[in-house]
Amino acid sequence: MAIKQLIPQFYAHGLGELLILHLQQDRVILGNLIFEKGKLTLRDQGLISDMTPSQVQPCWESGLLGMVSASDGQEWESMTFFGLEHCNLPVDLGKTRHGALVAAENRYGESLINFVGSIYRGYQLMMEHHFLPVILLQELHTKAGEAGFAISDLRTVPMSVAMIRNLNEIIWKSVEKRLSMGVDDEQVDPDEFEKLFGDYIAKQ
Repeated sequence: MAIKQLIPQFYAHGLGELLILHLQQDRVILGNLIFEKGKLTLRDQGLISDMTPSQVQPCWESGLLGMVSASDGQEWESMTFFGLEHCNLPVDLGKTRHGALVAAENRYGESLINFVGSIYRGYQLMMEHHFLPVILLQELHTKAGEAGFAISDLRTVPMSVAMIRNLNEIIWKSVEKRLSMGVDDEQVDPDEFEKLFGDYIAKQ
């Protein structure tokens, strides 16, 4: 499916809330999709406006973290994040990069490289391990053939600490408001539960 056909579908699932990195001729755009004057427009936020296309090229060459899909029928309502092990990749990752993605785990033992779940939980996992996720308007496919957009790490681009902090705050704010704890997000060990609440339940 052509990218122009995918964009409206993804926008309906919340794509406009997340930062998109895009190259337009000799210009770098980092911004959000908005609907104005009857059409979807990618509006630059001026966050990295001084950068050139060559400076951000590593995001396409070595920064891939996975992909986002607008698939329906999941237990979560948001778009879905697929880690790289579930994607057909146009490039090979180096061993160091692969190792970093395997090592990036959350407290539930989920690893970034094979994660499948809500895009917001995926972003949380990435940011907990100091990745700066942005969406690229580059089509990727899961190994099952599902189409979506690539997600890359903006930290592969050399930038000042101040800029990293600013971007981190902006990205985190867009994700934080969407994070909610579901039944499967917090599981208590049965033995630990018995220690904490056994006496209380026995007295009821």
